[in-house]
Amino acid sequence: MSDAQELARLLQELKDRSGRSFAALARQTGLSRSSLHRYCTGTTVPGSFGTVERIARACAAEPDELDGLYRLWARADTGREEQAEQENAEPEGAEPEGAEPEDSPPRTAPAARTAGTSRTAGTASPTAPRMARRRLAWLRALAAVALLAVTAVASTALPYDDGPRAGERGDGGRRLPVPPWSMEPRGVPPEFFGVTMNTDTGAMPGFRVGAVRLWESETRWSNIETRRGHRDWTVLERMVSAARRARLPVLYTFGGTPHWAAPGGVRSVYTDARAAPPDDLRDWDRFVHRVATRFRGRIDAYELWDNVGSRSHYAGSVRTLAEMTRRAARIIRRADPDAAVACPSVSRLWEEEGRDFLRALVATGVYDYCDAAAVKLHPRRADGPPEEMIELARRVQRTLYQADIAVPLWNTGPGKDIATTPHLDARRAADHAVRFYLAGLYSRFFNVSHTYFYSWGGPNVPVVLQLVGEAPTEAARHVERLQEWLDGARLASCGQGRLADLPENAYRCRFERSGTEAGERERFLILWTSGGHADTRLGEGAYRVREMGGDAHAVRPGERVRFGERPAMVELRD
Repeated sequence: MSDAQELARLLQELKDRSGRSFAALARQTGLSRSSLHRYCTGTTVPGSFGTVERIARACAAEPDELDGLYRLWARADTGREEQAEQENAEPEGAEPEGAEPEDSPPRTAPAARTAGTSRTAGTASPTAPRMARRRLAWLRALAAVALLAVTAVASTALPYDDGPRAGERGDGGRRLPVPPWSMEPRGVPPEFFGVTMNTDTGAMPGFRVGAVRLWESETRWSNIETRRGHRDWTVLERMVSAARRARLPVLYTFGGTPHWAAPGGVRSVYTDARAAPPDDLRDWDRFVHRVATRFRGRIDAYELWDNVGSRSHYAGSVRTLAEMTRRAARIIRRADPDAAVACPSVSRLWEEEGRDFLRALVATGVYDYCDAAAVKLHPRRADGPPEEMIELARRVQRTLYQADIAVPLWNTGPGKDIATTPHLDARRAADHAVRFYLAGLYSRFFNVSHTYFYSWGGPNVPVVLQLVGEAPTEAARHVERLQEWLDGARLASCGQGRLADLPENAYRCRFERSGTEAGERERFLILWTSGGHADTRLGEGAYRVREMGGDAHAVRPGERVRFGERPAMVELRD
């Protein structure tokens, strides 16, 4: 074995011993996952010992191990030119862990994680290259969003020339304290516009969405494995197959312990499930392994439990949840390296109990094993202003930041009162749905990269997008219109209230995109309020206003426009 190969073997051994994923090491060392993989497989020898030392110290190497690594590095083949642009680039793909055969027992000890190779055409399903590209797109989107917290600066000047004005207010006079921000314009990936499926029929949305989340779709653990070792995949196969036909990425949510796995455990809100974790975590390992191997290349991402922080969904300890998360993440990465992993979605974040749960989960170090942090971001009340989610996202991001955690946030659900809040009328529902996604776009400053509207297909929610077998509602049509407005656009800034030269109840986000002619750049704003109406004077370049209903009318710079809870687009020319 050459010195270079021995160096790679020891680096891989340290990585395995630490139990950390390539993603976690990349965040801690400042290297890309692809570079780490090359160093651990011997494809490339680091160009400086400082790189070797960073990896080793992140894995808690002992002093004598550092000495041995230095000797190997010094003797290793030359021709190891420093390639800083590779070491600091965005991840080039999924963490390349080896796949585990379906019938082999799952391995859970940190030292059992071994490096393998990514899926190839010879071993994957026919759509594996497409799935790998999709995961690459997701991870690049995550990396871009995570960068916002570092690169965002104070809001730049906008095409308004008026100061703060008093407008009609619908938020009880209470200002929603969110800061304006601006950044280098970045694209909005289609996957940002997700919905949670509330049906097991296999029907997919009849309007434009970017991703689907499987929960409330009869795909819980308790639905699939009704007794130990007996699994019925019918519904999950139907849902995944339908999503793939519709070319929609799938987020599968684990949850709902079967009665047989925790017979004495706390009952959940679902009659067929327990809120307690399984008595034997090997049952959990086996189920996760079966799902990840069966749906390799077909499920794009996994959420490792739903609604933790609420005893109706998870009644175990934080320590047990963290262990379940670590075990599941390892199993999924071996079985399907192209799948993203989101840590369990934490709920009740408006309450101190929920925030305490999040802090306790953070303290376990479990977020080192995940590509994203799933959280429940929603207004204080289900029918409240969606803009309240921005403040909640800021609180969550601050909690993670204080623990040196920089994973993106995936907003995967509502609050508990979603099931008891009356239906909104058609107009309020349409405005609420569009503003839900706009509030999510504003929250990209706080690392929110995916949003899943709750829900699609069912009637028992305040805002119904579409019932199975029926036409999309006005709310759904407006969500689709928003996506049409944003086709090919890059988000550049968002602002609210006085600090953004707007009335206190008003919000705006600024976008741009390349035009059809060489060098042409299109710019536009989206304006809306959290309640009531507001007006502002248009700045230089304004020439047209588009309404959500499809109407458009010409405007001129200096003209005052009035807008409200239904967002409007202002188009600008240079």
